[in-house]
Amino acid sequence: MQDESGLAGILLPPHAAAKAGNDVIYAWLARYQQAAAEGKDVVNGTIGALLDDEGELVFNPAVAEAITRLPDLDKGAYSPLPGLPAYRDTARTLAIGPRLDEMEAAGFSTEAVASPGGCGALYLSARNMLSPGDSILVRSTYWGPYRTIADECGLGLTDWPLVADSNELGHSVDKVALSSRLDNLVTSQGRVLAWLNDPAHNPTGMSLNSAERNDVMNCFLEAARANPEAGFTLLLDTAYALYADEPHGWTDTVIPHIENWPDNLILCWAFSTSKSHTIYGLRCGAIVFAHPDRGLLDRMVPMFVHTGRGTWSGSPRLPQAAVAMIHNDSGLETMWDATRAGQSQVLEIRREGLLKAASEVHFDPSNDGYFAHVPDPDPVSLCEEIAKHGVYLVPLAKGVRIGVCSLPTHAAERVGRAISEAWSTLDRRS
Repeated sequence: MQDESGLAGILLPPHAAAKAGNDVIYAWLARYQQAAAEGKDVVNGTIGALLDDEGELVFNPAVAEAITRLPDLDKGAYSPLPGLPAYRDTARTLAIGPRLDEMEAAGFSTEAVASPGGCGALYLSARNMLSPGDSILVRSTYWGPYRTIADECGLGLTDWPLVADSNELGHSVDKVALSSRLDNLVTSQGRVLAWLNDPAHNPTGMSLNSAERNDVMNCFLEAARANPEAGFTLLLDTAYALYADEPHGWTDTVIPHIENWPDNLILCWAFSTSKSHTIYGLRCGAIVFAHPDRGLLDRMVPMFVHTGRGTWSGSPRLPQAAVAMIHNDSGLETMWDATRAGQSQVLEIRREGLLKAASEVHFDPSNDGYFAHVPDPDPVSLCEEIAKHGVYLVPLAKGVRIGVCSLPTHAAERVGRAISEAWSTLDRRS
């Protein structure tokens, strides 16, 4: 009988045999759960979902109400392949924000195609905006599944610094590095697809401010104008945007540039309702896209639908219908927004307590959203030291992720102190 590796070599082609699930988050969650089951006084900072102070999942009551009101058709039927029309309109409005009409009046046409979560939107862009063998441009610290999506699409990743060296450049966006990466990608592959997770970046909680957004935007505009035969796609991954101080800051940044927008640059949003509507498992998102040429967008809709049809068949109808109902009913929308705003305040309080109690620790910039992040060359060792204080976090590739979303508010300062003591014990200050 063949051993396991021998059978894998026979049954599986090399590209499949090399795949493995990434379970580091669940492994550290399991450690927390085991310690809690033993009666230990422990804190859970591993979860990437919004928990209340008793550790229970927060579920927006407006969503629960909308689901109960849905007719059976919306609970069980297929969705149209591009998505329900009312939901597609809602996705455009929630992604782009209250200045959507102004953006369109300035010269942009907009469209949306439903996807299973924001991850589905990322996948649609990867499958269609580059060729196999190309690379996606990302920042140097990024959500781990970016790599998984790229691998599944036969693509690589090229990164530019999360933050610039302020001592050398005097500002937080490394415009030199970003422009250099854009030039290199144009030269090597003729097209650029960039995924920019902003605002409320995962895993750091970093949000670019107005000046920083403009710096990034100008880099893309200049590169597109300098290379009119190359295609550029800037996709904004806005999964956490509705928990940010400027949820639609990118719309404010883009509108002044529309009059002189280069034809070879398209703007996209990976829109997700997972966090904003607390329906992570219902898999409801959309790819939203904007460009001055309406005909181009009309061509892209069936292109994205084709990919979706051949990958997940169709996106779930129930969450689309529920989200559309909420935002077309003033009472439900008011209920939804009050809950969302209240949870945003909870996140702010938790983040403030965490960062204040660990003020001597070097965190990546952390402003909004679900997470904070301590960059570290040996994140496993740092997590192990923190765990000695009864605090369970997640070691990622470049540091330790703190799930601000899952910390009980009263424990945020305790987590900060645990990180600070572990940091000092391991002499990370140097």
